[in-house]
Amino acid sequence: MNLDYIEITKFLNKDSISFQYLERNAIYPNATRYYFNGCNKLEVWHNENLKQINVKGSIPYFLNGHNFYSSYEDWKEGFDYLNGCLQTNLYTGIVNSFEFGTIQEIPCSENEFLHNHIKAQGMQAREFRKGNVLTGKQFENSSLRLKIYDVSRNIKHKLEKGIQEDISRLHGWNREKHYIKIEAHYKKPEAHFQGNIHLSQLLSIEFQEGLKNDLLHQYQRIMKTGKTIIPQSKADINAGTIPLIILKELEAVFGFEAEKLIKDKLKTIPEDILSPNDRKARLRTIRENLKKITLAGNSEYDISEMLKAKIQEAIFNHRIN
Repeated sequence: MNLDYIEITKFLNKDSISFQYLERNAIYPNATRYYFNGCNKLEVWHNENLKQINVKGSIPYFLNGHNFYSSYEDWKEGFDYLNGCLQTNLYTGIVNSFEFGTIQEIPCSENEFLHNHIKAQGMQAREFRKGNVLTGKQFENSSLRLKIYDVSRNIKHKLEKGIQEDISRLHGWNREKHYIKIEAHYKKPEAHFQGNIHLSQLLSIEFQEGLKNDLLHQYQRIMKTGKTIIPQSKADINAGTIPLIILKELEAVFGFEAEKLIKDKLKTIPEDILSPNDRKARLRTIRENLKKITLAGNSEYDISEMLKAKIQEAIFNHRIN
């Protein structure tokens, strides 16, 4: 579990920064943009009139060239290095936005996993696709964007072979297995956490523990399908049962009553097409098929317990270290 992208504003007041390690990229009316070169670039924006700098980018990409894994120590080391090069204290800067997430191995394909995560109450859902393949979903409100996506696809298509091999050797990534990334992008931390967050606070043990628990909470808000227990008899899986399985799963997510909707639809069919006896016969068959469908307590695609175990282990390790 780690931080990724971050944006920080540092007010310089009467202080100045060192430009020795910065590469000027563009000049705008209100600010000058510089690049800070590492494995990947960070942006440093300097507004001389307001006496402030803005640092934007992914610390894991800057340090390691990927975001598959980065530790709390990596972040501290990264900002200590930036502070030394810029000759300023970024820890007193205000965090404008940041990402916090984790990568989890899953027991099914990423496409199947994503298809069975439907919506989150009070959040707008959006899908990401490459052709016909579902590669990610996000759920967004005014202050938070929760994203789940196929992380291996990014590794295979965006990273050089040498970096892929390093991730496999150092962090156990297996290109034949399935991994999903769950990432909370706090667009407005001051709104979500009810007050400005400074970098030193963000990196504190207490705040990091809160982020881990909030990530689990945000994931649990997503409604999942996959709660049906597939009938064991081939005879019970007929052409009428299959669409009803889907309907019953959506019933649990969206809160409608499947049988009532079917019954109401039958009533709208004119009697010259279906007589009252025909309707009763159809409804009787549907009810017989519904009896074959059983719902489990949790979705088979819900990885909350895996995340909870990972969080508990991460909190324990962070405290003893």
